[in-house]
Amino acid sequence: MRTLTGIVCCVGLCALIDAAAAQDTRPPAAPSGLGELIRIDSFQTTRRADNYAIANFVLSNGTDKKIDSVELTCWVDDDRERATKVLVWANQPVPAHESYQFKNVNIGVVGPNSRSQCEVTRVD
Repeated sequence: MRTLTGIVCCVGLCALIDAAAAQDTRPPAAPSGLGELIRIDSFQTTRRADNYAIANFVLSNGTDKKIDSVELTCWVDDDRERATKVLVWANQPVPAHESYQFKNVNIGVVGPNSRSQCEVTRVD
């Protein structure tokens, strides 16, 4: 009887370990399709003397709704773990299926010779 109890406990423990190993610890991605519907085009950055990056880009709205603001997730040199969130409001709503030029958007601190990237993670 003890052998049977030991086998059952071992099988149960193995099942728990497998379930824990299958957990995904990465942060959630942007909602499915958001990157396809709302794109950042012509993304360019310049670094100020105080090491902050200033971005200029065109936001293309491929949705059926106007956009008042976007949340960007920006990172430097492929280091997504240290990404920053930037909330950007348009001077006027971006109409459905239209584009809008954003200028002088502060996307955070960067180092010399670094490469900044941003993606749209939320829209309002």
